[in-house]
Amino acid sequence: MDRAVDILAAVAGKNGVLTVDGIVTETGLPKSTVFRILATLTARRLLDRDEQSQTYRLGMLSLVIGARAMGELDLRRSARPHLESLVASTGETVHLSILSEDNALCVDKLDASRSMRMASFIGFLDPLHCSGVGKALLAFQDEPVRQQLMARMRFEPHTPHTITDPKRLAEQIVEIRARGYAIDDEEIEQGLRCVAAPIRDHSGAVVAAVSISGPTTRVTQDGLGELARAVEACAQSISHELGAPQKANP
Repeated sequence: MDRAVDILAAVAGKNGVLTVDGIVTETGLPKSTVFRILATLTARRLLDRDEQSQTYRLGMLSLVIGARAMGELDLRRSARPHLESLVASTGETVHLSILSEDNALCVDKLDASRSMRMASFIGFLDPLHCSGVGKALLAFQDEPVRQQLMARMRFEPHTPHTITDPKRLAEQIVEIRARGYAIDDEEIEQGLRCVAAPIRDHSGAVVAAVSISGPTTRVTQDGLGELARAVEACAQSISHELGAPQKANP
């Protein structure tokens, strides 16, 4: 049982897609053991195998179990009406994410009504150093937590615009905290721009982030201010639902 859970956790931790060799590397299990357990997990629909790419991803039963767990989250239930309003008013894709170890975990997503929808999904993991939700979650953590998270970062480049210098990220965090929202300017994917704001709970702690994402042809530099105000208003409404103080310290 423990080894099966280890394999499921390994696949889920890699954005839901992993090869057999990747599973062996992540779990440290012998390849023969991995093959045997994979056969059971795929038969039970906890994992699916892609014949063309020879990769494994979470199966339908895993998704059903995960969706049931997500459906019980007070955050997701409280946020959903406000996310729907944000999508309706902007026409862009909206994400709701929480801090999960060293990543931002997407717990809800509403697609844009326009073309060029994003390929992200519920359960997707975004890096903290170059995604809008990641930087919003990182910037508004307490200083000791933020320092621990930054100390563990790999600062992997995703595009020529990705911040790979810890000092530059620290400078940007100061800017984010001052203005109240984070921007991903083609840092995780070229041609994609994102604005994200933090969500607080009843204690004033940042527990999630909400973002608007879209192609740079629509989410322009000139339009960032208006979108930022919309995202901040959405974040404040959700925070109010969670009982956050009207004015929380940055």
